[in-house]
Amino acid sequence: MLDVTALADEIGITALAASARAITRGLGGDGDAAGLLVRLVGDDARNRLAGGEEEPKLIMQVESLGTEVSIVMRDRGAPVVGPPETLLALLALGVASRVDARHEFNGNVIEVRMALPQYHSIVEGADIEVLAGDVELSTEEVVMRPLAKGDAEALTQGIYRCYGWTYPNPDFYYPDRIEASLAAGKRIGYVAVSPSGEMVAHWGAVWIGPSIVETGGTFTDPRFRRRGLAGKLGDSLLEKLREIGVEGRLREPVLTHPATQHIAIQDGATFVGVRLHDHAPFQQVGITDGLLTSRASLTVAYSSLQPLEPKTVWVPAAYEPFLLRILNGTDWSRTLGEGVAKQTWPEQSRLASSYDTDEQVGEITVEVIGADLCDVLDATITQYRHSGAEVIRVNIPANDPALPVVGAGLPELGLGFSVYVPGLLETGDALIVEWLHDSEIDTSIFNYADERVETLTKMVVAQAGDVGMLGARQRRRASRRAQIFSGLAGLEAESLQ
Repeated sequence: MLDVTALADEIGITALAASARAITRGLGGDGDAAGLLVRLVGDDARNRLAGGEEEPKLIMQVESLGTEVSIVMRDRGAPVVGPPETLLALLALGVASRVDARHEFNGNVIEVRMALPQYHSIVEGADIEVLAGDVELSTEEVVMRPLAKGDAEALTQGIYRCYGWTYPNPDFYYPDRIEASLAAGKRIGYVAVSPSGEMVAHWGAVWIGPSIVETGGTFTDPRFRRRGLAGKLGDSLLEKLREIGVEGRLREPVLTHPATQHIAIQDGATFVGVRLHDHAPFQQVGITDGLLTSRASLTVAYSSLQPLEPKTVWVPAAYEPFLLRILNGTDWSRTLGEGVAKQTWPEQSRLASSYDTDEQVGEITVEVIGADLCDVLDATITQYRHSGAEVIRVNIPANDPALPVVGAGLPELGLGFSVYVPGLLETGDALIVEWLHDSEIDTSIFNYADERVETLTKMVVAQAGDVGMLGARQRRRASRRAQIFSGLAGLEAESLQ
C-alpha cells in the first residue's frame, strides 16, 4: 500500500496525482486515468477546505484489491454528501468502475476503484461444453466440501457448463473477481467436486452487512441432478453460517417464475420487499426462456438465523403499511413505533454513497439522521440522476425515532418503499427506499408463488408509480415557476426603462 500526505494546494495535489499514476501503472492499470481522478478529487477537496479553520491536508492511500486498484482520499473539509460531480461524469465513460463517498467522524473519505486487466478476465468457454438438461446422469461419486481459495476457475466453469452465457449474475463469469472476494473473506460457500476435479454443484453466500449474508449462486450440473446435492450443500452452508454467528440471510427470488419463491416459502423465509428494475436485462434459460425487454425485478426474502433482539421500528407514515404487512405473523420481536417519540435530533445528517457504473445504480446509506435529511438526500439523488442512474437505493436506519418526522418528505423526493431488513446496518434495521428512472413497471411477466408475494409486490409497484408521478409533477411545477419568475423579471426590467 502507498500512503502519502500532502497539502491541499496545487503542488500537493500534483504530487499526489503523480504518485497515484506511478503505482497504478506499476500494478498494470491506467496510470494516466488514476492521476486524473486524484486531481479531480483533490481539487474538490481543496474547494471544501477553503473555510480557513480546517486542516488543509490530503491523505491518499493506493493499494491493489486483486482485480482493482483502490485509491482512497481523505480530507477534513466541509462534509461530502456524494462524489464530486466531475468524477461522476468520468465514471459514465468507464474511467473507473466504482466510487464511494462518505463523511466519518475524522473527516471525508472518497474511494475510487479502477479495474486492472484481470478484472475483465472472463471464463474461457470455448473448450467447455454447455450441457443440455436431458444429458445422461452420472453415477460418479462426488466430494462435498467448503469453497476454498483457488476454486474460482472451477466455479466459473461449472456455471458456464450449466448456463452458457445466460447466468443472471455476470460476476460468476469472472474468476479473478471471485478469487478476490474469497481472499478478502467476503464470500463463503460449499461445493461438490467430481473425481476429475470438475465443480458440479455450489451454494454460496456473500456478506452484505455486519451479520447479514445474501445466499445464492446455486447450480447443479445436469449430470449430477436428482441426488439432492443442492439441498445438502445448502444445509452445510446454513449450519456454518449459524456457527459463525450470522444473524440473517437474504435471498432474491426472481419474479419471472415462482419456483425460487416457493423454495423460500418452504424454507420459512419472510418476503420483506421487492427490488424493482434491479439490474440490466438478461437472457433467461430454464424455467423461463428469452431475453428480458426491461431491467429485471426481484423479490427479497429474509430468514433469521439467530434469535433477534427486541427493537422498535420507526418509519415515515407513507411506508407504515409495508412494515405492518411484513411484520405481521413473524417472531422477530419487532414493534412498529407510533406517534412522535423524539423531539430533538442532530442538525446534520451523515451519508455514505457509491455509484456502480456497470449497473447504473447509485446507493446511499444514511449513517446519522439529522434535520436536513431530505435536503442532503435530494442533493445526492439529483447528482446521481444527472449521471444517468437507472436506480438510486437509499438505506436508512429504521430504529431511530426521528425518522418519521425528518423523513416525512421522502416520498416527495420520488422515493418509494423497496425492502425492510432487520440488522442490515451497523445501527440496526434498515428501511430501503428507491428512486427509479422509469417508474412504469411492466408486471405482465411477473408470477407469484402465493397471495402474500403478489400483494406485497403490487403495493411496491403502486407506490413506485405514485412517487414517480409526484416527482414529475414537482419538476413541472418548478419549471413553470421558473418561467413565471423569468417573465416577472422581464416586466420589471421593462418598467425600469
